[in-house]
Amino acid sequence: MKTLSPAARQGLRDGLTAAIPMSVSSFPFGLAYGVGVLAAGLDPWVGASASWTVLAGAAQLTMLSLIETSAPWVVVVVAGLVVNVRFALYSIALAPAFKEFPPRWRFALPYFMTDQAAALSLHYFTTTTDPVARRWYYLSVGSGIAVVWWIGTIVGITLGRAIPPSIDIAFTVPLVFVVLTVPTLIDRPGIIAAAVGAAVTVVTASLPYGLNTVIGAAAGVLIAAIADRRMRS
Repeated sequence: MKTLSPAARQGLRDGLTAAIPMSVSSFPFGLAYGVGVLAAGLDPWVGASASWTVLAGAAQLTMLSLIETSAPWVVVVVAGLVVNVRFALYSIALAPAFKEFPPRWRFALPYFMTDQAAALSLHYFTTTTDPVARRWYYLSVGSGIAVVWWIGTIVGITLGRAIPPSIDIAFTVPLVFVVLTVPTLIDRPGIIAAAVGAAVTVVTASLPYGLNTVIGAAAGVLIAAIADRRMRS
């Protein structure tokens, strides 16, 4: 077995260290999703498979809520895609670093892209320029968070019915988003996106199937992209 270089070991250690606190928040999030699958009446393991094939908590919960309201499948799919549009922005931001990775890494690593992995990696890349350390950091932080999300999903599905109704684990979902959102409110595009997204969501609250959250997310991402482009020009 080939021994990892010092840069690879450093990136691996840094990534696992950074993944630990984020993983703590991912577990109850995955647990809430697993319980939600049962509440929606889906086949447990079909619902669980989304955590491997989609690997996007916000999109999975949005689609799950629409399925519960018997929304048309087109609405469900479009909602999931719209909620995940933000990953295009993450990809643009990460692209300069990824260009220095070997092809097999460039194709494999995006699978582990989550809000947490992207945010942590972007911060790490500003202080670490070694491409070897960068790719091992992204791999370790992304896979670490993903594994805990998978475990939370499985626990939620297998033990969900045993959780007393008095214990409301759903509150963990907005808490996770608050943890993820607050650190992003450090520049004008981030603040504008949050404000516009929240305003549009409230104004369109009367729309059916929870479409207000989808439209709000799309509006926030669009405005953030426009604001970012204007700032760079």
